[in-house]
Amino acid sequence: MTREAPAEVGVDVGGTWLRIRSGGATERRPAPSLLNHPRLSTDELAELLLDELLGAAPADGGRVTVSLGAAMDDRSGRVHGSAPLWGEARMERDLVGELRARRPEVGWHVHNDVTCALADFAASVAHEGHRQVGYLTVSSGIALKVADLRTRDLAVDANGLQGEVGHLQTAVPAHLPQLLGLPCECGGTGHLASVSSGPAIARVAEALGTPGFRADTFADRLAAGDPEAAALLAAVTFPVAQLLRWLRATHPLLDLVGIGGGVAEGLGPYYEDALRAQLAQDSGYFEGGTPSGPGVRVLRPGEVDPIRGARRMADGFLTVVTS
Repeated sequence: MTREAPAEVGVDVGGTWLRIRSGGATERRPAPSLLNHPRLSTDELAELLLDELLGAAPADGGRVTVSLGAAMDDRSGRVHGSAPLWGEARMERDLVGELRARRPEVGWHVHNDVTCALADFAASVAHEGHRQVGYLTVSSGIALKVADLRTRDLAVDANGLQGEVGHLQTAVPAHLPQLLGLPCECGGTGHLASVSSGPAIARVAEALGTPGFRADTFADRLAAGDPEAAALLAAVTFPVAQLLRWLRATHPLLDLVGIGGGVAEGLGPYYEDALRAQLAQDSGYFEGGTPSGPGVRVLRPGEVDPIRGARRMADGFLTVVTS
């Protein structure tokens, strides 16, 4: 008699949505995050997350692979924080250990969501000719991960981190200095995520003198040729273009960067065209290139799947190493 393989569930935890995939079907529900539950404490939100993950696990054990939208040590699963999930709270919480303690019969595999997306991007979009590839998410948060495909290594620092670029001080157009003072969900101001993330869009619009701008109508207004929407898009893509320029100037082995996440994928060709316009401007001794040319690719919705990437990480597609 052939024994059936243990059931497997994949989960993607973002700042806005939580997706659970089991048996080929995917369920989407609001994430247990500060964005969705602004009155709950960090501990209450963390417990909600644990309850969601524990409830998603197969009744008879099996394996759960999780793509988690948090700054975390990909080697140990220890979580440091997440602006979309928990705001400005800083923590050193072993969520993976807590999951294993409560459901020890389940195989728990939890990795950072951008790590998971990078693994899927490297496996399904990149090819063996690329030396290093990166994945940049522009969504409820902003982060970057880079891996070396020659060794299948993803280098991290002593805290297990790499690429928390969303909380670096941002560059803004010279004629828009008011954008430097905008708040970030992490509690800081003037960060890349303060200007270019999903939650930042309404704040940037207000700073530009167009209050009441709704992110869910952004693409429609761009399609209609709305000049206010075009100016807003130029403002929120400017910092991302400067980050890409910096990567190209300092990482000569980085052959390909994929850009995904709710903002980039949701605005699709409009986002790509705005980046192309930013990168086509004179940038000194080297050409910035274009998103449609070698080096940078704006991804289509669903082209890269962090749930699939979480499974790839659990199977050892990339090895996390200390730099």
